Amino acid sequence: MSLKIKAPGKLDIDTKLFGQFTVKDLIRLLTPATLAYFTNMSIPVLISASILGVIWYRWTPADQHIDQLAYHAPRWLINKRKLENPGIQARSNSQVTLEDGSKAAIIQVSPTNIDMKTETEQGALHNIYQDLLDTVSYPIHIHSQQRSLNLRKYKSNTWSKPYRSTDLEKEYAEYIDSISEEEQSTTKHYIVLKSGEITGHRLLDKIRYNTSSRKGIRKNELNNRCREVITTVNTADLQAERLTGAELRSKITQFTTGNIDSAGDTGPQPSPNWNSRRENHISSHHYRKTLYISEYPSNIQLGWPVQLLRINGLVDITQVIKPRDTGKATKKLQRISEKLNAEIDSFLSHGYRGTNKLESLLEDTEWILDLFADREAQPVDHAVYITPHSKSKTKCRQALRQVKNRLDTQQIKYRNTFLRTDQAYKTQQPLYPDPLNETQLVPSTTAAAGFPFGTQQTSQKKGVIYGVDTSDEAPILADRFSWSSHSMARMGMVGSGKSYTTKIELLRSDIVYDDLQIIAVDPKKEYQKVIQSLNGVCVRLPYSGDLDQLGDRHACFQVKERGQRDDVNTLVDLVQDIYRYTSKNQRKTLVLIDEARILMNHETGRQVLNQFVLEARDTNTAITLVTQNASHFTYCREGQEILDNMPGKVFMRHDRVPDSVVEYFQLSERERQELHELKTGTDSPYSEALLKISGKLDTRIRIESTDTEHRIIEQEEK
Repeated sequence: MSLKIKAPGKLDIDTKLFGQFTVKDLIRLLTPATLAYFTNMSIPVLISASILGVIWYRWTPADQHIDQLAYHAPRWLINKRKLENPGIQARSNSQVTLEDGSKAAIIQVSPTNIDMKTETEQGALHNIYQDLLDTVSYPIHIHSQQRSLNLRKYKSNTWSKPYRSTDLEKEYAEYIDSISEEEQSTTKHYIVLKSGEITGHRLLDKIRYNTSSRKGIRKNELNNRCREVITTVNTADLQAERLTGAELRSKITQFTTGNIDSAGDTGPQPSPNWNSRRENHISSHHYRKTLYISEYPSNIQLGWPVQLLRINGLVDITQVIKPRDTGKATKKLQRISEKLNAEIDSFLSHGYRGTNKLESLLEDTEWILDLFADREAQPVDHAVYITPHSKSKTKCRQALRQVKNRLDTQQIKYRNTFLRTDQAYKTQQPLYPDPLNETQLVPSTTAAAGFPFGTQQTSQKKGVIYGVDTSDEAPILADRFSWSSHSMARMGMVGSGKSYTTKIELLRSDIVYDDLQIIAVDPKKEYQKVIQSLNGVCVRLPYSGDLDQLGDRHACFQVKERGQRDDVNTLVDLVQDIYRYTSKNQRKTLVLIDEARILMNHETGRQVLNQFVLEARDTNTAITLVTQNASHFTYCREGQEILDNMPGKVFMRHDRVPDSVVEYFQLSERERQELHELKTGTDSPYSEALLKISGKLDTRIRIESTDTEHRIIEQEEK
């Protein structure tokens, strides 16, 4: 269950005569007839003018009155020709100077999966984001940008030659291609900060910013703002980093020009309905349409924009937050409160009873005033712009329909940008200001409900594909050898698919990592065929030889008979030997220990495992421990220490989830329930798991094998 945050209705309301007509409405209704009357027109003309006035009042094509369209049409015709990429005057290692003289910096934020958080954890994220909005005294623009997830880099890093030498490699390559064809996306989040914002008064701007000393002040101001934002955002769940050097230059190029095709760039070519419309153009100029949020329901889900980023298509979301002076905002709200009280009294005095909407707005106004008085929130002008985009016009329209459906489901009202597409084009570009300016005065607690950093991180360059995210079908790549510690625990009941998925990881790791050695400790005699398929050897225990004799070969160590008590001491000795063997070099080694509970139930075994996991990173060793239940680790001190030093945890289906497990892993009620409901390979064509990687990943994944992987694994299980 996601956290719900209170939101006010639209407070910018106009006084209505007879509860129906605003001043603007009366002007539209009466102007034609008034002009006809005072120019002594005939009765038929007067009637026609009255009808014209009604049409002017009632007809709102594209959600705008005719006078609004008459204003925007010539403005759009003039400005659409002036749409150019934002000019860059100068670039330094950490910032850019824009054409208007302001300086800009870009901060990239690594997100956290908000769906996998408990309600308490979601509340903490909301507080962190609200603290940011309460702290800043300057505008911030937050851009959540989606691009097609392309696994070409991953594929080229995995293979240096175009043709695969084995069926296993060939089908893994085909699997990569198949999940790339399904148009998954990756989302990046940026905070754009500026200093030296232009006021529009030339003389004032020249005095403020046109000397070298003031330029230095402007630079220091920007640096201070960046430090303030990064310090506030950086927590256990979120990481913010200022882009510098080559990263900044690359990102600026992407923001300003995109990836220009060989035919060159002739601008966005906007139309009254489209921000840009370049067929098959891989840049910021392909098909784009923007909506903006006009009103919220009384309660909104924390991180509601994340739902829009999970549609089947590409979406960019821009949030603009401009702090307001508390005193001025309070005075404005008090005036609104007085106006609402007066209008309610007027309604009631004339016998009208339809005041529910007005009374609700009055309650919202008083609630916001109380928040400000108690210093529980700060006033901000908040705008949210949603821009579906695609190289294809049809796909862009499909994405737009899905966005509207999601917003309708959440009861969030929105409007289009017809004849304002020139402004929309600039607003959704990170280095431009916000000419649309469709902000609403809200308390920071409501603005923080738009928590933008709730998506799942995705990597495209290296690692093993562990599965696909069930929320958005994005492939999940993880490179264990890049973690702070390379080890992982895989836990699940009998039949949950934990052995099957472990074997998939072994087969793919052999493909992905050069010079990798795999060593399997196999008390249940399940991994022989997998290791042999990778040209490894199977060794019977007890083993009296020297592990150095293995050379570069993979090895599977098996007991003579399953379940013998004497095997425990033999397994402990073997793990100690593997520990000493892997400590002799820095070669990548993947050590699989199946049925880890056997060692966890043995005092010396627990100590050996604990020490091995603690020091494995220093020797470039990744350890995988497989067991039937997470409680096999959480019940004892050594087990908890082992988990503390394992960034990766894979939860397959559990038949029981003890309270000690819930408490140690801080599982939400939703996650606890999911552990009982995860799919297994026996009741579906695939398995599911909760995959948690400390500081990187927290999501539910679907695990599928290729035909060759399945054939190799099935040989083992027959």
